[in-house]
Amino acid sequence: MKGTLTEQPLAELIRELSAKGLSGTLRLDHNPAQAAVYFENGEVVYAAANLRALRLREYLGKRGLVPEKVSESLGANLSDLALATALSAKRLVAEKDLNAVLAALVTDVLRVALLWTGGGWSFNARARLDEPVRLKIDTSLLLREAAQRLPMNLISFRFRNPGERISRSAAVSATSNILPAESFLLSRLDQPTKVEDAIALSGLPQFQAYRVIYGLALSGLIEREFWQNAFRTGVAKTPEKTATPKAPVSAPEPTDNRWTAVDTEEAELEEFLRRLGRAVNYYEVMELPTTASGDEIKNAYYALARRYHPDRFHLKAGTPLHGKISSAFARITQAYETLTDANTRTTYDQAMERARQFSKTTAKPAGSEPAKRTVDSEATETTPAEAESGRAEYSFREGVGALDQGRVNDAITYLAAAARLAPHDARYRAHYGRALAAGAATRRLAENEIQAAVKLEPGNAEFRTMLAELYFDLKFHRRAQTEVDRALALDPNNAPARSLLRKLEKSRKVG
Repeated sequence: MKGTLTEQPLAELIRELSAKGLSGTLRLDHNPAQAAVYFENGEVVYAAANLRALRLREYLGKRGLVPEKVSESLGANLSDLALATALSAKRLVAEKDLNAVLAALVTDVLRVALLWTGGGWSFNARARLDEPVRLKIDTSLLLREAAQRLPMNLISFRFRNPGERISRSAAVSATSNILPAESFLLSRLDQPTKVEDAIALSGLPQFQAYRVIYGLALSGLIEREFWQNAFRTGVAKTPEKTATPKAPVSAPEPTDNRWTAVDTEEAELEEFLRRLGRAVNYYEVMELPTTASGDEIKNAYYALARRYHPDRFHLKAGTPLHGKISSAFARITQAYETLTDANTRTTYDQAMERARQFSKTTAKPAGSEPAKRTVDSEATETTPAEAESGRAEYSFREGVGALDQGRVNDAITYLAAAARLAPHDARYRAHYGRALAAGAATRRLAENEIQAAVKLEPGNAEFRTMLAELYFDLKFHRRAQTEVDRALALDPNNAPARSLLRKLEKSRKVG
C-alpha cells in the first residue's frame, strides 16, 4: 500500500494502523528527509530517520553518556539499533539509560514526521525489525500534540460534514493524560453529538475546537462516524460503504425547507426565552421535578447547552438578542451548579420551602396582584439592568473557565467584557487583572485592575494575594511582602498567601 502524506498524513496512518492492529513498516519520503515507523499489532515499537540530528550518536553525546570517539570506535556506519546492541553488549551504557534515550529519540522522530504534509508513504506488512524492540511510546499524546501544530486548512478539511456524529470512547481513563480543554470537551460527550454541536459545547473558538476534536479522535479518545481510510484490511466505516444504520444519518435538508428550519429555530429560541422568563426557581429553569437525580440534572443541562449555548449564536454577537441568550444561559449554568452540588442543593431546597411557607402566611386576598419575585431572586420581567448583569456574569464564568484551561487571550476578552459591564464588581476586576498578569506586556494594566478590586473590597484576602503575586512576578518584593502580610492578617490560613510568603523568604536568603 502507498499514498501521499497530503491525502493521509502520518497521524491518520498511525491511527488507522493502531485501530486495525496491523504489523509492518511504514516508510515516509519527505525529500530529502526520510523516516521509517515500525508497528507490531498496531503499536508503534520503533522509528528512525535519516536526519543527523535525529541519530542515536547525537543523543548519547548530548547527554554525556558515551563520548563520540567511543561510539565511532564501534563502527561509524552502524544503524542506531546496531549501535545500541553494541553498547549494551560491551556494557558501556546501562540498559535502562539506553532504553530511555531510544524512547526519547523515537518520540522526537515521530514529532518531526507527524508535521510532514507533503511527500509519500508506503506500507509493507512483511517488513519487520531484525532486533526485538519494545519501546513504550505515548502515541496518544503525540497525536494530540500534532493536531495542535498541523496546518489549520488540513484539519478543517477533515470536518467537511458538520452533521457528523462523534462520541466519547470507552478508552478514556484517569491515566489518559489529557489537557483541561480536552477533558472539558470529553465531559460534554455523554452521547453521540454532531461536530457542530460539540464545537458549541466546547466553549472554544471554532478552529481551536477543531484541533481539540481532531487530536482526541486521532488518539482514539473520541470515536468519529467517518474516517478517510488508507488500508482495506479490516472493516472501515466510510460514507460510501456504511451498512444500513439503525438510526438515519443526518443529511442536508432540501433547499426549499431551509428557510422553514431557520424560522423554526428562531421560534424555538423565543419560546425558550419566554419559558425561562416564567421560571420561578432553578428546577423550572432546568424543566425538572424537585425529585430529579444528579444524572437527570446533568443530562438536562447538556441538552440545553447543545441547543442554546450563546456560542451557537455567535453571528448575533453584539445584538440585544445575544445579550438575552447570554443572560438566560448564565441562569441555566447557575441552576446547574447549584443543583449538582449536594450541599448547595440542600440549602436551596430549604430556602424554597421557607419561601413557600412564608407565602402561605402572607397570602393576599383574592383579586390582589401576586408578587413578581421568583424563588431564585430572578424577576419574571427582566429589566435592562438585570440583563446586563446576566451578560456580565456569563462573561465572567466563561473567562474564568478559559483562564483555567490556559486560553489567556479568550479569558482576557471575556473578563474585559465582564469588568466593562459591571465595573464595581470586585470579582470581575480582580480576575481580569489575573488574566492580564499572564502576559509580560500587560502586567502594568493588571496592577490597575487588581488594585481596583482591592479598593472595592479591602477586606478580601484573595484579591490582596493576587496583587502580591503580581508584585512578586514584577520583582517588587517589598510591595509583595506588604500585601502578603495584609492577606494573612485577614486570613491566616490562606494557602496561596503562605506559599508566596515562603517564596519571598527563599528569595531573601538567595539574595
